[in-house]
Amino acid sequence: MFLFMYIIVILGIIFADDPLRPQYHLMPPQNWLNDPNGPVYYNGYFHMFYQYYPNTTPADQKQWGHCYSKDMVHWIHLPVALVPDQPYDINGVWTGSITLVNGIPIITYTGITNTNKQVQCQARPANLSDPTLTNWTKSLLNPVITNPDGRDPSTAFQDDQNNHYLIYGYGTADLGGQAVLFTSKDFLNWTYLHPIHSNHYDTFWECPDIFNVSQYVVLKASLSGHDFWTIGYVDPNKLIFTPLNHDLGEYIQLIDNGKFYASKTFYDSVNDQQIVVGWIAEDDNQGEQRGWQGLLTLPRTIFVSDDSLELRTRPIEALKSLRDPNSHQQYQDVRLGIETSFELIPNLNGSQIEVLINWQFPTKQNLDFGFTVLSTSDGTQRTSIGISTLTNTSLMLNWDLPGWDYFSVPHINFWLDCQTACNLDNRCQAWTYDASRKLNDNCFLKSGIPLKTGNWLCISGVKQQEKDQQPVWIYIDRVLSQRNPDAAHSPYHDVIWMESSAENTLSSLELDIFVDHSVIEIFEPRNGRVAITGRVYPEEETAKYLSVYARSIPTNNESIVIKTLDFWALDSIWK
Repeated sequence: MFLFMYIIVILGIIFADDPLRPQYHLMPPQNWLNDPNGPVYYNGYFHMFYQYYPNTTPADQKQWGHCYSKDMVHWIHLPVALVPDQPYDINGVWTGSITLVNGIPIITYTGITNTNKQVQCQARPANLSDPTLTNWTKSLLNPVITNPDGRDPSTAFQDDQNNHYLIYGYGTADLGGQAVLFTSKDFLNWTYLHPIHSNHYDTFWECPDIFNVSQYVVLKASLSGHDFWTIGYVDPNKLIFTPLNHDLGEYIQLIDNGKFYASKTFYDSVNDQQIVVGWIAEDDNQGEQRGWQGLLTLPRTIFVSDDSLELRTRPIEALKSLRDPNSHQQYQDVRLGIETSFELIPNLNGSQIEVLINWQFPTKQNLDFGFTVLSTSDGTQRTSIGISTLTNTSLMLNWDLPGWDYFSVPHINFWLDCQTACNLDNRCQAWTYDASRKLNDNCFLKSGIPLKTGNWLCISGVKQQEKDQQPVWIYIDRVLSQRNPDAAHSPYHDVIWMESSAENTLSSLELDIFVDHSVIEIFEPRNGRVAITGRVYPEEETAKYLSVYARSIPTNNESIVIKTLDFWALDSIWK
């Protein structure tokens, strides 16, 4: 048994009418939500637009839903901002963005014409003195861009000569997925230039963004079912973006390692920060029956790592205002000294909560431990949020690293040759040699570090970084999250590098976990190296408890310790 010493034992639990409907994530009152569109701060308010289906199926034409907020946390629904009512957008008002042009917010969006062609259109506020920006007027010059046939225009940017530049997603057989670049002097008449960047990781890019963080240029795009970004620079003469290290489509460049797509970024001038918000799709087959589908992630601030090569995120500070102070509980110095699959944490339960947990553990051990949320009291239904380490990750005997392959190396007869091929390729982060497969199809190089899985026929390895560092897996295990066989049960994971702890010392990892009924978001609040968004759909009404587990513990006298665990019930975001 684990000894939990709690300090505050007052618990407030917030229940929703629909036990699976999120209460502090932005979503419409009913029906479908897709991509976030054109977030902007204007006249004292943050405005969030999103792809909205007014009826229950996505076959209906897309519209622009609209909310506004004083703090980017508490939101008020407004009437639909844009509807498909013109020949150039009659089949849907699709994704777009907002750019402040001489202080005026201008929407640029993709319209689907009466011939199903994708064109770019504009709209302006009907009344600039209205802080809610409720009504919009479409440009008489629409469509302002008709070729190439792409979509999802981003927020525009300017050079020092006051030229405007705009990108949107496109793809061709010769260049693959790309972001095409346009320029304009007046923001109405646009000239096509060329792709600002492209590669062959996918045939088409969606929802590209280009923006600055500190003194760095960031390019972001949605492809291969994920959102990627990379740091680089734009040649001022050629107007071509070049990544500094890894490229879009390489899994080391994921923005979020879970259910996260079609994200949008915008500049928060109030707090001087760049914000990213993503779309969380459903992960089961019951959305239409529930009457709602899709929502937006919590807003996250973007920053750059100390070596200027990695982009990182953490939840915005304003989200702390959701914490119910009367619900706060804290545990300290809880030791997990024995192996156990399930141990309830006393007096903690809820499905609309935040948990801030600081783990301490030795990194040079084979460990697997964590805690569960949305659990029944007997653990038959639960979602595990865990941490896993291995003593040696450069050579992992009997382990597979499935997925994220970018190349199958030919003429490999031995695992050592596969390891060597990875070490010689800058893109490669990990490798797997599968002895059960034939020559020329047995060595797989990976552009990220997948979640490890036991396999007697495989030998894998992770390319090592700095001395005395090793990878640590953080995962969401959904095997017992729901019984529905048509709901996804596969795990999510992220990997961070931590300094190897010396003997008799422990490394620390703090995780900030948000649970909102059917949504889980996990972050590393201090360093911003972890971002995992997941969907779960527990059927049991009593699946609201928290527990801990330790499947593999240290083999010496060291322990796994919960240094601190802070718990809050969270309020709704709706006013």
